[in-house]
Amino acid sequence: MTNYILNSLIIFGLFLKKPACAGRMSQVTREKIDEFEFTLYESWVNWFQRDPGLNGYRRFINQKLLEEMAVIQLVRAAIGRPELMGDPDIYHKMGWIVDWHESSLYRRWFVASRALGLNGYKINKKTAELLDAVVGTAKADIKRGLMLLRTALKYVHTGYRAAAYWANNRHVANLAYMAYMREEDEIKVVDDALQFVGISRPDRAGMDMLDFNSLMPIFFDFFQPPEAADDGGPKLEAPEWERVGTVDEVRQLGKKMAIVGLWREVLVAAVDGDIVAYENWCTHERDPLHYGYIQGRQLICLAHHATFDIKNGRVILHPNHGEARVLPRYPVKIEGNVIYVRVPW
Repeated sequence: MTNYILNSLIIFGLFLKKPACAGRMSQVTREKIDEFEFTLYESWVNWFQRDPGLNGYRRFINQKLLEEMAVIQLVRAAIGRPELMGDPDIYHKMGWIVDWHESSLYRRWFVASRALGLNGYKINKKTAELLDAVVGTAKADIKRGLMLLRTALKYVHTGYRAAAYWANNRHVANLAYMAYMREEDEIKVVDDALQFVGISRPDRAGMDMLDFNSLMPIFFDFFQPPEAADDGGPKLEAPEWERVGTVDEVRQLGKKMAIVGLWREVLVAAVDGDIVAYENWCTHERDPLHYGYIQGRQLICLAHHATFDIKNGRVILHPNHGEARVLPRYPVKIEGNVIYVRVPW
């Protein structure tokens, strides 16, 4: 496990130990939620870079089944309360989210787990208790429940985003990419529900620290040692690479857009002597990033000025409406003067 992940988890553990202030709810800011999303994304990328093998993918799929179960139960808790029934459109769309996760994603990951030899879905006692506590909060308070759902959706899709671009198993990458493409629609539905119950700017809102502390281990405990060292099993398939340009042309231009996999657009850029590659679509409203511009280490989307750190994809500045997410990046290798990007599907 890399020092980056260990340091992040140490910080994470210290944060979880902070008690809520007496007499009032202590809030976790959106900035802190964003920071943990970036930590989670980097943790997944580092995990996939280690080439986890068959046993590793079994653990990954079990983790996604756990996360999908969390989303399903949180949506069901929200639509089980009377508040959302006042808007039939929102109520219907919330039902669409639970149907998508339950009948499509959960079922497909379960089939994948069987194909990899897993004997059923496994959840330990500690995680089951945390999940019960989170769902109990959602059933008792619609606002806190919807914020829990919103954060859970963000972190579920963070794992999907990393798997879509870094998993060396084609079937896992395809399924993860299909799920990640629905993220924006799902967050929009939950934001509409939050506005309906009185939270006017969900994209700027934080959440109760006790709720945050209950939710986070469901996503982060996956990386804690010694279980994270379980990377045994045969290699699944060799990664594929595609030529996207030369080092000289990218350094001269600063950035370029390339097509991989027949139609997938990739933004290739030079920064601090390195070459990096990202999906060419802004994570705010999916505008093309190659029309934007680079200032130092800042990549700025031309459409709504969402700003990213070109070195690692971290969000520096959200747009005035909505929010951006960590930019999904592709693996890069350089042979001589030629740049290759790995295409996992």
